[in-house]
Parts: sequence; structure tokens; C-alpha cells
Amino acid sequence: MRLCIITNDKMISKDGEAYSGLDVSYIPTTVHALQWYETYGEIEHKNNQLGIKPPNEHITSFPDWVNSALTVWDAAKTAEAARIQVLIAQAQTQTISQSSQTL
Repeated sequence: MRLCIITNDKMISKDGEAYSGLDVSYIPTTVHALQWYETYGEIEHKNNQLGIKPPNEHITSFPDWVNSALTVWDAAKTAEAARIQVLIAQAQTQTISQSSQTL
């Protein structure tokens, strides 16, 4: 799995499918981003109080908060799928309505 989380954008991307404006409040405030590449990754930190950016942290397993991020991503994907189904139903209803008016 490829995972990217960018806290400033409130964005979570899993395998190239990204959603933004998500709740990332459970992620430590020192984290700028997480990049995960199948079996390893790194955490990019924000500048500290002195304005110094700490080096990226190499990881080989997810921090606990990543599970929350995946749950939030799953919910966003489900909501997007439901929104698309509503739009499809509305388009079909409109097409049927327009077809009966032309008869």
C-alpha cells in the first residue's frame, strides 16, 4: 500500500486516491506528513520552536495514529461513493422525466 498524509492540507491519499479536508486532529502536531511505500516510510516533521526542521524519521511500521487515518480515509471513500450514486440517480430521473415530456 502507498500512503501519503499531509496534515496542513488535511489530506490522506491511499494508493493514489486522495481526499482532503479530512479530520487529522489525532495526528501529533509536530507531524507535517507521512509517506509510506509498501513496507517502509518516513515521517516528515514541522519546524520546531527554534524554526529548525528535524530530520525525517525512517519507519518500518505504522504509528498508532495511522490506523485512525485509514479509518477516516475509508469513511471519505464511502461518502464519495454514496454521493456519486445520488448524482447518478438524479441524472437518471432527469433523463426519464425529459424522455416522457417528449412523448
